[in-house]
Formats: sequence, C-alpha cells, structure tokens
Amino acid sequence: MLFRSVDAANDLIATEPPPRDNIELLGFAGARLGKSVWELHDADLAVGDRRLLHRVTWNIGPGDRIGIVGVNGAGKTSLARLLLGQLKPAAGRLVTGKTVKTAYLSQHLEELEPTWRVLEAVERVAQRVDLGKGRELTASQLCEKLGFGPDAQWTPVGDLSGGERRRLQLTRLLMAGPNVLVLDEPTNDFDVETLAALEDLLDGFAGTILTISHDRYFLERVCERFVGLLGDGHVRDLPSGVDEYLRLRSSQGTMKAPAVRTKQRPAAAEERVLRKDVQRLER
Repeated sequence: MLFRSVDAANDLIATEPPPRDNIELLGFAGARLGKSVWELHDADLAVGDRRLLHRVTWNIGPGDRIGIVGVNGAGKTSLARLLLGQLKPAAGRLVTGKTVKTAYLSQHLEELEPTWRVLEAVERVAQRVDLGKGRELTASQLCEKLGFGPDAQWTPVGDLSGGERRRLQLTRLLMAGPNVLVLDEPTNDFDVETLAALEDLLDGFAGTILTISHDRYFLERVCERFVGLLGDGHVRDLPSGVDEYLRLRSSQGTMKAPAVRTKQRPAAAEERVLRKDVQRLER
C-alpha cells in the first residue's frame, strides 16, 4: 500500500504543470545591481515655494519591490523624479548605485513619430532584449506579450488609442533592458488582459521596482514593501501595507476622498491571479 501511495504521488508530481510559463521566469534586469540602488541622506525636496520632503533618509536596495502611496500633492511623483536625478535635493544628498540602469514610465505619453509602425517603434530601441543565461526575447515577442499581436504590430503609431500608446511606451522601456523600474500610475488606461500580462512580466523581473499607484489591487500583487507620503514631509514605512496607510489617513481626518482604490475585475481574472498567488506562496 505504501509503495502504491508513493507511486501515485510521483505520478501526480510528474503531471503537475509548471507554476509559471517560461516567460514569467525570465528576468529583464540584464545589468547586475550592486549592494545599493539609491540612498537618500537627510534630503529636503522643494518644488517652487513648497517643501515636499524634509530630512528624509531612505535606502532602496537591489530586488526591492516598493509601492508608494500618498495623498494627492504630497510629492509622490516628485520623489520619483528626485531619485531619477531629474530634481535636485534642496539639502542633503542622493547617492545612486554605479550599475543602476533605470526605466521610467511616467504619466505622460511619449511623443513618437505617428507614421512609425508599432514594431518599428520598439525595434528602434533594440531588436532583442537579453534575459540572461543565454535567453532573450525579440521585439516582436515582447510586443505580443503586451497585447500587440502580429497584425497589431503593423499599426501606425498615429492610429493607436491612449491605452495602446501607453502599452507601447512600456514595451519600449522594457526593450531597453533596465534593472530598475520606476512606474508612475502604470495601470492607467490598461485593460484586464494587459494588466495581467504586466503583472506576469513584473513577477519575473529580477531588478528593483518602485510603483506609484492608486490601484490597491495592482500594488498588492506587485509590491512587497510599502511607503506612504501623508503631506508631512516624511517617507513613512508601512509594515502592514495599504491597510496601515488608510488607518493613518483616517486618524488625520483625510478620508473624504480615498487615495487608494480597488478596481473590479472579472471573476475569471480574479481566479487566475489567485491561482498565481497560491503558486508563488507554494514555491
């Protein structure tokens, strides 16, 4: 009886499908990150006559997956731009790791030549992206992963909708092979299928991710740590995640307009994502 049970267990294991598609196991972070990505030391940040950050000390390391939440106007995008070097600290200093190669998905759509085809726009960044260990994706394969099928890849950029242009912007960023992704409201204008594909890609991303979003569902799928900006000049660590942020906002009496929302998704998509979560926990 014991041997039959062992045989049955082995048969079950042998027929169990892999926990992820191969594509999801591939990391896009081609350049190796060092021990540190960004370090803020007693940094102040001012935009115009507004001081957004005051004496902030914050370390971001390789492989960190951080969700940034906060009230409107607290400085979430400005914080991202500070880390990217687009804004300078009014006081203190920023230290950037020597091997950091960033890609920034901003809220603004990149202006592209409207006569370019989708595939052409991606191939102008690179023909192939190196995934490490001899693995790679062609521009066409990455386009297809993010919802541009073989026919859609020949669509002129000028004929794309706002959501499609944002998908193209993301595809071009990934094609550059970054090891740090900074995503500012990445779920804007994305349909459920594109969101699922993006979550899959980010699951397999080997580098560091910073995500600013009001979409709680997406944040909790992609990020492992959370920080909050409550308008008091500090970057507050949130060990309990979004729930802790909402409690802090409630205690400040600022719950009139929730800054984090949960998008409704079809039952099939919910089931698919739950299945992925279980598989990740089992691993």
